Formats: sequence, C-alpha cells, structure tokens
Amino acid sequence: MRHRAWGGGAAALVVAALALWWLWPEDAAVPDAPPRAPAERAEAPTPVSPPPPMAPEPVRAEGLRLRVVLRGDVPFQGEARVGVTSISDADRHMWEVSKREGRAGAGPEKLEDLANVSEWRSVEVTPSVTGGTLGPVPVPAAPLYRVVAWAPDGTFWLGDVVPESEDFTGVVEAVLSARAPTGVRVRLMGGRPEYGPFSLRVVRGVAQDVRDAERASELLPVVRHVAPDLASALADGTALPFPVGNPLELLPLPPDSAVLLQLQSTAGRVSKRVEVPLREGRVEPVVLDVDELFPEGVGQTVTLRGKVELEGTFIPPEGARLLGPGDEEVPLAADGRFVVSGLPSWEPSHFRVEVASPLSRRPVAATEQSFQFMPEPGVRDAEVTWRVPAYRWLVLRMDGAMRAQMEARTQKPYPVFVLQRWRHDTQWGLASAGAFIPEEDGMAVSILEPGRYRVLVSFSVHEVYASTAADVGEGSADGIVTFQVDVEGSDCEVLVTAGRKPVFGARVTASSDVSSLPPAWGLTDAQGRWRLGRVRPFGLHLEVEAEGYAPWTGEVSEACRRGGEVRVQLE
Repeated sequence: MRHRAWGGGAAALVVAALALWWLWPEDAAVPDAPPRAPAERAEAPTPVSPPPPMAPEPVRAEGLRLRVVLRGDVPFQGEARVGVTSISDADRHMWEVSKREGRAGAGPEKLEDLANVSEWRSVEVTPSVTGGTLGPVPVPAAPLYRVVAWAPDGTFWLGDVVPESEDFTGVVEAVLSARAPTGVRVRLMGGRPEYGPFSLRVVRGVAQDVRDAERASELLPVVRHVAPDLASALADGTALPFPVGNPLELLPLPPDSAVLLQLQSTAGRVSKRVEVPLREGRVEPVVLDVDELFPEGVGQTVTLRGKVELEGTFIPPEGARLLGPGDEEVPLAADGRFVVSGLPSWEPSHFRVEVASPLSRRPVAATEQSFQFMPEPGVRDAEVTWRVPAYRWLVLRMDGAMRAQMEARTQKPYPVFVLQRWRHDTQWGLASAGAFIPEEDGMAVSILEPGRYRVLVSFSVHEVYASTAADVGEGSADGIVTFQVDVEGSDCEVLVTAGRKPVFGARVTASSDVSSLPPAWGLTDAQGRWRLGRVRPFGLHLEVEAEGYAPWTGEVSEACRRGGEVRVQLE
C-alpha cells in the first residue's frame, strides 16, 4: 500500500509542475529571449543498469632472468650471446623410458645433456674491474642456457647454465671464468710481389680418441660466433685470404692435437700439408716458407682458346654443351668457339662435350665425349680444336615375322644385342656401341670407327645367333646385316647326381663366353634335372652348388651338342 500511495503522490506533483510551467508568462523566463516553439514530448529514458564490477587482473609473476658473472683480469670488452635450448618430445620420451627401465648406457645421465640450441640472443655485458656482468636479462623457459662471450684478443667465456627449479621464475645465476684461446699465428716467408696474394686452407687434426675429439668439438660454437670465416674454413675447406706482409691469426681453434695448414697460390696451386701441434690455451707461431712448400714454383694460369667441331663438319653438334673443370659450363659460340681463363699450368684440365639425343631420329654422336688439356711448359695462351667423333651405323634388318618369333621365344632381359668387331688376330671381339636404336625395319647400332662388324642376337644366355658381317667405312653409308633363326643346335638338360642318386634343389648357373650376356640359373627337380633349352654353338659355362657337396664347374657346350645332356657328379 505504501508503494502505491507514494506512486500516486508523485504523479500529482508532476502534473502540477507541468501546469505551472504552462501558465507562467513567457517574458518572465529570460529577458529578450527569442520566441521558441513548444517543446516536443519525449519519452523518459529507460534506466540503464550499472555494469557489474570488474574482477581485478591477476598480478603476473616476474619471469625467469639470467645473470652471469664473467671473471677476467681486465674490464670486459666484446660481445656475448645466450643460446636458448630445447629438447624434442621424442628424445625426452626415449630418455625417460630408458631410465625407467634401467637400460645401462642408454643415453646421458642428465636430461639437459640432450638439449640443443634453437635460438641465439645477443645480450649486453656491464664491464667491471675484474671482467663484467651479463644481465640480469629475461629469458624464456628452457632446460638449459648456453652462454658464449668473447673479447677482441681471443679470450672467451663458455658455459651451460641449468635452472634449479621448474617454475621458471626468479634469477638464475652463474659464474664463468675467462679462457685463453688455442690457435696459431702464421707468418709467410719467401713471398714475392709477382706471386700475388696467397690463401690458406685449414684442416683439423682430430684426435683418434673419441673422448678427446668430442671435448675439442665442444668449442666449435665459440669458433662459429667469434670467427665465422675460420669456422667455414674448418667445415668445408674454404681458403682464408692471407694478408700481404702481416701474420694471419687463426684463433680460437678447437683444442685438437694438431692443425693442418696448406698454402694456396693465386694460380690455385696447393702446397703439401704442414702439421702444427697445438697446446690448449696457447697461440703457436708458425712460419711457412714459400720456396720450400712450392719447390716447382707457385704455378701460373693459362688462357685456352678453342673450338668444338663435329667430325666431318666445321660446327659443333646440335645442342652441344661444353663443361669445364668442376663441371662448370663454358659458353660455346654458334661456330663452336670458346675461351677459358685461369686454367692451371702444372696439371691437366678435364672437359666434357655433352650432346643431347634426339627423340625421333638417330643421334649424330655419343652423348658424352671427354677431352683433356695439358699446357706446354711456359705457355700462357694456348689454342685447341676438339673434334667430336660422328656416329656411323650398322643396321640389323628384321622383318615382321622375325620380330614376332623373337618376342614369342624370349623373356626379359632378353633379347640382348651385342656388337662385335673383327680383330687382326682373326677372331671376333666385343666392340663398344653408344646406341642401339629400334627402327621400323630393324635395329641401328652406332659405330665409333671404321671396320668389319657383326651383331650377336641372344634369345637367352645359351641361344645366341650371329648376324652376317659388313664393312663400315669412312663414308656415311650404313652397313647392312641380317640373321636367321635356324635349326642348328639341340635342347639340353643338366643331370646332377651324387653317389648315383639325383640331387634335388641343386643351384645351376649358366653363363656364356659372351661376357655381356646376363647369366641364367635354376634349381634341379626331384630327378636331379634342370632343363637348359636350345644351346647354340657358343661357349657355355656351368656352375653347380648344393648343400653338403663341393661346388662343380665346367664347360658344357660340347656335351650339349653331342648328346643333349650334361651329367654332373657331386662329391
């Protein structure tokens, strides 16, 4: 009831106030005020609830920070970096399983020993009278932090810092002591202005003891940060430039038992290796005598001007490419001319001419031809003409019936085609052929030099047919040969026995005296037999092996021709 009475009184007061305002004279409001239109009625604004109180943001705990004291004899001047490490889930799982199962020697004793640096961060060091202080600097959570710092004189600091707690808050502190670098200071003796600048190759003399080698390799991160050029020289053999008139300092080096140095001249000639013993924390002086290391001279470079031609023409083969030392492509003009500078005068330089094989016609030359250039003593400019041998062709004619018979009677990798050349000692010998090109009416075989040739057609290792012979001369005309599948030869079987009893499962291998033919092999059946098939009049060699017996070998082509059976007695 109170609530309703209060509401009615309030409404009456509002109506009375509106009536009084309406009847009040206009000039009694504000003198000289301009006339105003009556105010429009407006809806009363809907009350807006105040927003709920916001919960205070939680106060974040301060993250992990790293502080390292670098002890030294003088105020620190140099650079420092912190390596943030990580451990892969697979490595962590394997380590935990190994330790849980008690596997002896399965991985390191401490998990952090599996950590690898995934990020390096440059950090500031505040100098002090006795070195300096790194940080405190904020660092992300990590199982281990690797600290590397170095000064211009080669002094360095290296160490791993492991957080003691796993909440990764607070300050992790450590103290590292200065370490003197291991290295060499190389001086050149006997260098002359006409020799030009030298360079130096550096090779680690890694200890045979694995523990010593691993200990020395632990300093490789320092080398990569302090002297990246030296690190590249140690890793991939990059030659370091040798400053004229000044010693070359190689530091820091891993504290191996020795370091191997090789002097390289401007022409690219490399001396023998000089082994320098190392002592950890010492910089060894080394003198390299140019006259002693290069008894035959530092060498000169030669400029080669040449021309590549296809045999019988004055232009290079179509699509030819010239590759020089190191397989670097040498620009080849349309007429085949080229220029190569900086070739060594003391050793041969090797070149290759590559010729692309066309898809729809015979190639004009071998796909690759090698050439060698060895300059005469004292020559600085040389000229050569290299001719690529052009292919000649021997064509084996085969009609459709011959092709069908060959396909029906052979199994892969047969048929096999072999080129033979007539030798001066009245016998046929194997000849090299760069290409066997199937054609509509036969097989075209490439010939590299004139001579008398024939083709062997092998249906199997023991069934080989010889074609007729043809003379291929200097001209471009093809040599034509044919062959026939005749009835000469007979089927042959191998019978393997031991003590008059057949040997089951003996392995029989048949190979031809034509060395390029793949051998055939099989196992004897319950009667001790293995069927060879038709044996043609070419040499046939057998090898028989069975468990518990001595192996047997022999030439069997004559036995096959006489009776169609080869009897093998194992002992």
